[in-house]
Amino acid sequence: MARKSGLAALMSGQPLPAPPKRRFFNKKKLRTFLIHSGLVFLCMLYITLGAVLFYSLERPIELDMRDKTIEALKVEQEILMKVSASMNDNFDDFEAFNSSIAPLLDEYQSALFEMFRNPISANVFESMVFHNSDYVDMWTPSSSVLFAATTMVPVGFGLITPTSSLGKLLLICYAIIGIPLALVTTSDLGKFFCLFMYKLLNESMKASMAIFIILLILYPFGGGIIISLVSDMTWIDSVYYCIMTIFTIGYGDFQPPIPVVFLIIFIVVGVTLVTVSIEVVGSNIIHHIHYMGRQMGRAKEIAGKMMQIAQKLSINRGLGLGMAQLGAFAKFGMMMRVDSTHHNGQSERYGLRA
Repeated sequence: MARKSGLAALMSGQPLPAPPKRRFFNKKKLRTFLIHSGLVFLCMLYITLGAVLFYSLERPIELDMRDKTIEALKVEQEILMKVSASMNDNFDDFEAFNSSIAPLLDEYQSALFEMFRNPISANVFESMVFHNSDYVDMWTPSSSVLFAATTMVPVGFGLITPTSSLGKLLLICYAIIGIPLALVTTSDLGKFFCLFMYKLLNESMKASMAIFIILLILYPFGGGIIISLVSDMTWIDSVYYCIMTIFTIGYGDFQPPIPVVFLIIFIVVGVTLVTVSIEVVGSNIIHHIHYMGRQMGRAKEIAGKMMQIAQKLSINRGLGLGMAQLGAFAKFGMMMRVDSTHHNGQSERYGLRA
């Protein structure tokens, strides 16, 4: 005898089947969570690997170029001082001395400009000569992490760039793999965030659009306020920096003094928010455009059918009018015939036939 379940088993006197045991972990949900968290972990691992590679490759080149630039500056300054001292001894006239040393100063400036085409040499001049302080390192562990992260996202501030041929080749390969990986990860995070907001707002698409637009407006302004409070940047510059960053424009004209970890989190969350907002609003607009197009197509079809009906009605009406007119003409002709017959009869009666 087949075992019944539910209400049928209860009515037949059979014992109810034991309810299925609830598992603390759902395998399907756990697998989905591992896949999506694995993407995030893979991005973090890829950023770390890129930072280590670029730092180990470019840091020795920076130090070597720094030492060469400092030595070249000392040599140029010593030559300038010696030549100017000898000219000062030979010329008693101050105007003659100035006219003689002017070409030497021009050569010195040209040598400096040629030297400072290299970003490391320019950094030496800016930090040690212009600001009269110690040399500010370009390739540090934190700047390497920021460089790798902004290459993947991609914001690309351009604060530091590889100078060696091997570093440039490595950057090309790194970006070819890293940018698609980052786009897939941000799109995946955005999809889950969008689904969460959609369910939270009782599956209201209009409310979701409004929330995303509000968040997209408030996020850079809120970030700008925080950056202006923790740094010496003005509020306008901070908001400008945040907007240029989350929209992946990244001019690199500002470098706020905030920890790299928080900056990377701000960039990732902001870029994800921009991606989700554009996707939600854009898909909704496209859906409405397609809906309007379908409605216009249906309206055109209905208008065509109405024209056909109107033409048929016009033809039937025309035929009806034509038959009525023919009937009227026929009646008029019969009356004319009767009148003519009556007139001829009267003429014959009175002998008036022509």
